[in-house]
Amino acid sequence: MKFVCNTQEFNNAVSTAVRFIERRANLPVLSSILVTADGGRVVLHATNLECGVEISIQAKVSESGTVAIPGSVLYGFLNNALGKTVSATLVGEMCKLETERSSASIKTISHEDFPVLPRVSATSSFSIKSSDFVKLIRSVIYCASTSTIKPELQSILVYGDGGKIISAATDSFRLAEKTIALRSGGSVPQLLIPARNIAELVRILEVIGGETLLYYNENQISTQVGNIYYTSRIIDGAFPNYKQIIPKTFTTEAVILREDVTQALKSLSIFSDKFSQVSLAFEPSKKSILLSSRNPDVGEQTTTIQATISGEQATMNFNSRYLADSLQSIVGDSVRLQTNGPGKPLLVKDSADESFLYLAMPMNR
Repeated sequence: MKFVCNTQEFNNAVSTAVRFIERRANLPVLSSILVTADGGRVVLHATNLECGVEISIQAKVSESGTVAIPGSVLYGFLNNALGKTVSATLVGEMCKLETERSSASIKTISHEDFPVLPRVSATSSFSIKSSDFVKLIRSVIYCASTSTIKPELQSILVYGDGGKIISAATDSFRLAEKTIALRSGGSVPQLLIPARNIAELVRILEVIGGETLLYYNENQISTQVGNIYYTSRIIDGAFPNYKQIIPKTFTTEAVILREDVTQALKSLSIFSDKFSQVSLAFEPSKKSILLSSRNPDVGEQTTTIQATISGEQATMNFNSRYLADSLQSIVGDSVRLQTNGPGKPLLVKDSADESFLYLAMPMNR
């Protein structure tokens, strides 16, 4: 194998591919990037068996061939290499890389056992603007569970309903849902995509932009965007029926400025205990919300936020980080808080936008 290509293009491709390798893999080939040179292009493959990517770049190929190169080593060299072009030559078990000012020889890995990336049938698909899909996922992904006990809670639910596409995520302590209009026709069934996998797709779409056509079947979801092919497995499981836990009526409702509550939570976190607990006291008669936190080893703080409040007085405790997380998905100036009192969840919305909702469970300690 022998080829010459643009250093920056090769580095960009490797930078994307390296995020898909399994760094502590039992099978060494999974920690490598498969590089194939043929017919005027170089194609990079990487997978962790959960999701995978295939990236094609233009190159001047003198000798066709395929080689598996340790991903972290290849990335480390290219990310610091100086020069406009890079050449790669396979000499025995070593891949020699040269730029105008740098060179390296990297020991390769046998590529015979490298998994083949599955190609999803094009019979089922939906189209969406890349920026909309990014917003759809970024609005909820922080709510996905990090525990491996329930794979369905480690995933993002994506489905269509009435000309809209909806995403949802929960870790049982909080829930986020985002809705965006789906311009393409057809319906989208419930797709459970591992949060780790879909996060990588979001990073790709943020760079490429444009329109995204996603293909899916009962086991896989994939897309071709620019020179990148991406595929991920779909979780075979049931996402919780979260609609039934979202309250329809409330005894207390408040509208506050997003900036006010953001600054208050940031300050209160300094004095919160090991559980990041913060107390919210809704005081309709004073048209304000009193926020407080206390740590016996540090001290305590209270902050009053002016609010438009209707309903009953209520005091509840929440994880301050959970409340702060919800604000990153709200773009308007005002936040609407709705609750049914102590022991009940708090619903957080953009006061001028119904496309996003966030449900936080209270802390009862």
